[in-house]
Amino acid sequence: MNKEEYSDISDSESEEQVENNNEHEEEDDTPEIVVPERKFLKEDEDYSVPFPVMRECLVLLLQSRRILRDMMYYRFKMDRFLSGNLSVFEIQNLLHSQREDKESDWIAEIQELKRNLVSEVRRNHTLERDLNRLDKRIALLIKNRGNIQDVLADKAGLKAQKHKGTAQKPELFNDPKKLEAYQNLFYLLQTEPKYLAGLVYLIQPEQMESFLGTVILTLFGDAFTPREEFLLLSLYRLSIQKEMANIATVGDFLKADTVVPKMIITYNKRKQGTDYLKAVIGPILSNVIKQDLNLELKPSAVYAAIISEQEIRTGEKSTLDRNVSDDKALEVPEVTKTIKARVEQLVSICDQFLDGIISSLNRLPYGIRWICKQIHQIAEKNFTKSTQDEILKVIGYFIYYRFIQVAMVSPEEYDLVGREIHPTARKNLINVSKVLQALFNFAQFGASEKHFVPLNGWISSHIGEIKRYLEEIIEVGEPEDYLQVDKYMELTQKTKPVIIISLPEISSTHQLISKHLDSLVGKGEKDDPMRIIMKELDEFGPPPEIAADDDREVQLTLSNKFQKTIEEELSPGESLLSQTKEMVISLLRALPTLPEQKDQTDEPPNLVDVLNRARQSDPSLEPEIKKILDNLKKLEEYNLTTAADNYASFLKAVALEVVNRAEIREQQKKEKQRLTTSLNNLRKHQKYLNEQIAQYNQYLQDCRLKHYQNKNKKKKKGDGAKVGPFKFSFSELHKKGVIVDSEVPQMTRKKIKFVISSDTVGVFDVSAKMAGIDVQTMRLELDDLLELNSIGTTTLELDQITLDVNMTIHLLNKLFMA
Repeated sequence: MNKEEYSDISDSESEEQVENNNEHEEEDDTPEIVVPERKFLKEDEDYSVPFPVMRECLVLLLQSRRILRDMMYYRFKMDRFLSGNLSVFEIQNLLHSQREDKESDWIAEIQELKRNLVSEVRRNHTLERDLNRLDKRIALLIKNRGNIQDVLADKAGLKAQKHKGTAQKPELFNDPKKLEAYQNLFYLLQTEPKYLAGLVYLIQPEQMESFLGTVILTLFGDAFTPREEFLLLSLYRLSIQKEMANIATVGDFLKADTVVPKMIITYNKRKQGTDYLKAVIGPILSNVIKQDLNLELKPSAVYAAIISEQEIRTGEKSTLDRNVSDDKALEVPEVTKTIKARVEQLVSICDQFLDGIISSLNRLPYGIRWICKQIHQIAEKNFTKSTQDEILKVIGYFIYYRFIQVAMVSPEEYDLVGREIHPTARKNLINVSKVLQALFNFAQFGASEKHFVPLNGWISSHIGEIKRYLEEIIEVGEPEDYLQVDKYMELTQKTKPVIIISLPEISSTHQLISKHLDSLVGKGEKDDPMRIIMKELDEFGPPPEIAADDDREVQLTLSNKFQKTIEEELSPGESLLSQTKEMVISLLRALPTLPEQKDQTDEPPNLVDVLNRARQSDPSLEPEIKKILDNLKKLEEYNLTTAADNYASFLKAVALEVVNRAEIREQQKKEKQRLTTSLNNLRKHQKYLNEQIAQYNQYLQDCRLKHYQNKNKKKKKGDGAKVGPFKFSFSELHKKGVIVDSEVPQMTRKKIKFVISSDTVGVFDVSAKMAGIDVQTMRLELDDLLELNSIGTTTLELDQITLDVNMTIHLLNKLFMA
């Protein structure tokens, strides 16, 4: 039906209505006002006013229109702000409302905090490694108190670590160009996830743990800043996509010996994950461990325990057969009663853990939740035949089995409880974890574990709750929104990122990439950034060979070799555009605010008008304004703006810069707070580690002092007391096998006497005297000798004398050690 037909019908209907009304008027000249019958009117409604409900509806309609108009105006205003369509007046208002903090100062402070943070992380890891090594040695000392050399080896390890930490600049970086090539290499690995995502599938299984440590700790730290977290999560997303593209079902993601699960497990062990476990799981664990419980449910074991308790109580040997089947044991009433009580206790404890896990959903680290979201989304896309339950099981596998359960059964690994766990308590935790594992797997116990079957009812009643929990885990925003970063963040960085990396990590990474370069990058891709960097490194020779125990560390300031290429892709005049925007922003901030336009019909002053007015009112601004106008003309040549619209596009770019700057400042403030808090926590932990190491070292020193004595059978001396001297001729030391070679002339050897003494435990001064005059003084440290012995070095070359390491140790032990 067209418009004319619709109009004709409407007109004819109107004419008929008029005729009907005329007929009605002829029949009754006094028409009455009739209120339409409406069921929803109240009985006490005032009908003296015509159509009260209609009037009320009209009022509501008008109010709704006003609200809608305000909403539209607000939305229009926000759209203008976000799109940058602002006048000079509005830009000035924004600038004057913003704080005038110096952005460069903030950025420098954040960068300094980050440098300190990375250094503290690496230092804490070194301290933890030394503390663990000392702890193991002390346990060995307690077992074999007579072996003093094991004790001294500990001190040697710590001292070697100290010496390595103060070593001079490694030869690896003697060439500045080689150093720059490594800075470019690790920047590329950090910011382009495709290389690491490919490399993890090419390394040997025995290299996986150390490689993941390099990826997680060295390149991305503990993700204390949004930038590192964003880059790391980008790596995980690409790795999940790559792995799921090569498996048949979502179940294969867990069954096969795949790489991503190992990566996720490593991710879960980071600081954010351990903090969650300490806050949520730790208190529940402590409560369970301190209770005197036995949650053994196997009937035969319960039966045997009852017999043992009876024998201890009565003092009489039981005549009952201990080796009975589970079914036979269940026939004993006391066994059934005991198991029933333990099932109730087990359910109560499982309830505590379940409540803690579910109620702490919002405390679960964002990164873990987002990784689960990627698994869910990619699995839905790749495995269309998989059910939601199957996909949720995978999420439950990583959240519970590979994260929470590991901490439950081995809490000491995460420092969740400050006490030794009794074997019974650990078995209780294993039983609890087994029930929760079945729950997270939406499964029930069967014939293979019949003694857990009474828990099936509890499991069934909570499966729905667990499914909702797993579904809510993945309800998180994207990293760009949560972390307030995007793919252009590298272009906006004012300072370069920094990593702390050990020499073996540099060497092994270089070797891995060299070995697998053709697999990482197609042979035809000659201009690939990785090929270009590796070609530069090849000019310096093959990857360096560095001993695994040479754990010296260096600071690399990462640099982007291809930064100029990116800038050219954006625009040749991008640098000029940025400079000009900063100049205009600085000028507008300094100028008095323009008067707001009263008459909306008048065009607001454009940028050129404002610049000309400022030039006239303040001649001192002439050089700056002339520079801005010259730059605008140059920007026209780059097609970045035009004078035809009075540089409206440039003004829009300035507006966007001002609007985003406020958000950036807020994020910097939050980042400073986050970095400062993390740094303080690290330093507190570092203080604790240093105190522990000091205590352990004091224990070792005490052990040494107990074995330290004077050869002349004088009273034992303390640290700092002189022991000795002991005198030997050259021939005596040669006969004992201590001196194995010497450049000293034969005639002189007969006149030389060696005097050995010690003022400090483990440090020995050796003086070579001729006719009572010192001709040479040497200092030997037992720590250094033991270290040489441990690595298989048999001789120690000194000035004109070569000593046998083992015989020298034997002599010193005989002279100075008990």
